[in-house]
Amino acid sequence: MNDEWIVTFEIAATLFAGLGLFFVGIRLISEHLRQLADRRLRTLVGRATASDRSAAALGLVGGAISQSIHAVIFVLISLVTAGVLDARRAQPVINFANLGTSLLVLIAALDLSLMVFILVGVTGLLFYFDRDQSARLRHLIRALLGIGLLFLGLIFIKEGAKPLADLPWMTELMSLSAQSLLIAFVTGLVFAVIAHSASSITIVTMALAASGVIDLEYGLMVVYGAGFGTGISTLVLAASHKGLGRQLALYQFILKAMGLALLLPLFWIEFYGGIPLVAALLAALPVGIGFQIAFSYVLYQIACDMVMHPFHHRVADYLERKAPPTAEETLGKPKYLYAGAQNDAGSALMLAEQEQLRLLRHLPEYLDGVRDEIPQPRHDRVSLQRGGTQVADATAQFLDEILSGALSGATLDHAIVLKSRNELIGSLQETLNDLVIEVERARTGKDSAEARALTHGLIETLHMMLLTLNDAARTEDADDIELLQSLTHDRSELMDSIRRRLLTGGELVGSTRDAVFGATSLFERGVWLLRRYSLLLASPEGARHEAPETAATSA
Repeated sequence: MNDEWIVTFEIAATLFAGLGLFFVGIRLISEHLRQLADRRLRTLVGRATASDRSAAALGLVGGAISQSIHAVIFVLISLVTAGVLDARRAQPVINFANLGTSLLVLIAALDLSLMVFILVGVTGLLFYFDRDQSARLRHLIRALLGIGLLFLGLIFIKEGAKPLADLPWMTELMSLSAQSLLIAFVTGLVFAVIAHSASSITIVTMALAASGVIDLEYGLMVVYGAGFGTGISTLVLAASHKGLGRQLALYQFILKAMGLALLLPLFWIEFYGGIPLVAALLAALPVGIGFQIAFSYVLYQIACDMVMHPFHHRVADYLERKAPPTAEETLGKPKYLYAGAQNDAGSALMLAEQEQLRLLRHLPEYLDGVRDEIPQPRHDRVSLQRGGTQVADATAQFLDEILSGALSGATLDHAIVLKSRNELIGSLQETLNDLVIEVERARTGKDSAEARALTHGLIETLHMMLLTLNDAARTEDADDIELLQSLTHDRSELMDSIRRRLLTGGELVGSTRDAVFGATSLFERGVWLLRRYSLLLASPEGARHEAPETAATSA
């Protein structure tokens, strides 16, 4: 008995070491291989179209490169929430990304022991000679080390588990396998949720099956549980997401549930009814049990896609009702820009100008939260800031792509002016956001009444200027532009008088006075930015020539 437990302890230690190496390898691969491919992956996904073929290719490449469905989903979430990709077009990519993660599972079914030993040795030497410190090779070397450690861990698991089949207690345990199928399913599910990877637990299951510890039916239940577990783990990881991000997380959960709804009944019919179905098909393949379990993993991903395909539109409609876009996502999605528009520079500049006018229309809303006349703002400040920043950044990138082309004459001048306007819009967004924060801080102190009286005029004056800017930018009427320039004329004397009043008066003290001081400085900056913008509009004679001088003086 003592000898048996000593052998058991040695086996457990070997398996534990193998699991440790395996998970270190997974971590290195996920961190460094994704660093190598992240930019390319984002570019590929960002160019996705409604074509099923392109969605399949993008998903397969993304899943195979990252070896993490969660990595692909969160890249898609970032692209969808940024307005680069439509949520409906992103959903089919998830189907095939799940299938792409099968690559590692299939490779793990091969006997690569000699290659693994060489790989670990080579990467060890590269580390010894500090080649991993190279900025160009660092991620590649560490990703290769991760691959080597992953497969070395599998070798430990395979070799360590072989003696298990000869132990009496394991023989008794395997005889109870018919009653432990539910445990197998739960085991796969729990490990997939904890490790955030179905492929990882599948590969470990393959190693145990190849050692004779578990049979095919038990392995199938682990795979099915792990597959469904990735749907649950996606929901857990995306718990903080709302709107479009929540849609994609729910889609992954429903996708996995659909595949399980097809395969699990077939398993029970085969197991209890004696009708040869999936397990019989896999067992008939002229390969070992490791490959059979690997193919069951691939089969699960295919089943998910097959069941989802006829219901995709209904599922997408349900998700749009269940998790509609947030205000921030709606505000942050460009309305006029689209891929390929840059090919016609003239039309593209008109689209960029329309996007800028849309951003200008939202600028007065930044102040609604601190205006007495607006009891309930249409949009909250945070959503306006984040959404507006996304659109401004997208417009800036759009204009950069136009400017990188061959432009000349009026088209080049127009593009440069729009680029300058876009920078001013971004500065205005930031300034208005900071101004509202300072005003809110000033009005929350014990001197809130005095602070409200002092800041009321600043807010209303700036709001009126922003409305005038909208009129001038929309119409480019000379009178409107002249009015805006008159309103934004140098107000330094007025602001100095307000500051002197704050210093000499005793109405405000401490943090409240500091907040009002900050608000006056931000108001002054806002007026200066509006002045700069007015000089970039199609203004009367003389105004255009004032821009360089004003900019130089202000700088």
